[in-house]
Order: sequence, then structure tokens, then C-alpha cells
Amino acid sequence: MVGSQGVRGGYREAYVCTEHKASIDAGSLWYVDGHSVLIGQDIPPVLERMSVRPSVGSEGFTLILHVAGQTEPIEVFLTPTGARTLAVFINAASSDSPPALNEALLHRSH
Repeated sequence: MVGSQGVRGGYREAYVCTEHKASIDAGSLWYVDGHSVLIGQDIPPVLERMSVRPSVGSEGFTLILHVAGQTEPIEVFLTPTGARTLAVFINAASSDSPPALNEALLHRSH
């Protein structure tokens, strides 16, 4: 059994196999997604930081995402329309659940 997630509003329990339970007890990162416990490669990537680079010669900007465990950042060019669409998506996603940082969603066993 896996217990408290430390996320607001939530105590959850889930059955996990012996191997995954040992991994959690050893301090592996884990994440609960609905009724599933995600461990290791299955965990969503953690955004460490982001920055923006203005575009020269075209309307828009490059969003630079630095993801934990990756040496090269992910770069995405966004037009103003794309940026507005992304902002609407982020607002909708954040209003469905309590605000939390990636660090609050990922845990180490104690």
C-alpha cells in the first residue's frame, strides 16, 4: 500500500507490486495519476525552469523548457495565437485542481 501523497485534499491508497513497493521505499520518485501509481520512466517530466527568447524577423517567440534529466532544453516556437491557446489550456488545467508545482506532485518515500 502507498499512503498519503502530501497533496492538498488527498490521502490515496493504491496496490503496487512488491518490486515497485521496494523501489518506493528505497526513495524512488513516484506519482499517483488517478488509480495508477507511476514510477521511474512513467512519471511525467519535471519542468525545472523555462525562459522565453523573442523572435527576430517574425511575430512570436521561442519558449525554452529545461526538463529534469535532459541535457538539452526543449524549444518551441509559438505564434501569438499559439501562445494564447497555450495560456487558455494552462488556465483551464490549473482551475480544475488546486495549484501545485511539479515538486508537490512528485514525492520521495520517507
